[in-house]
Amino acid sequence: MPKNIKASTNAIVKFNEDEFRSYIFMLQDYLQKKLGEGLSIDQILDIEDPFESLEPILPEEVYPIMVLAMINNIRSDTVMDALTEGFYKGVKRYMKDENG
Repeated sequence: MPKNIKASTNAIVKFNEDEFRSYIFMLQDYLQKKLGEGLSIDQILDIEDPFESLEPILPEEVYPIMVLAMINNIRSDTVMDALTEGFYKGVKRYMKDENG
């Protein structure tokens, strides 16, 4: 798994479950650090969008759960299971769209 918070969408779709969860936690840690430095989520998104690579993958109903979980640093199994399930659905859809 890349150590970079800006992994490409094409790299993310190759993640296994552990890599996906690690990536989400890495993004959460990054956001919490920036928020702790006094930046607002709007300021962070204006500078760089750490969610950009995940947006094409995660289903519409799961994406806001991920954003809220990251901002509020929620790491419960229930939330992570929902994100992982959405991730696998999204990867199938993304790969189908990419391959025609």
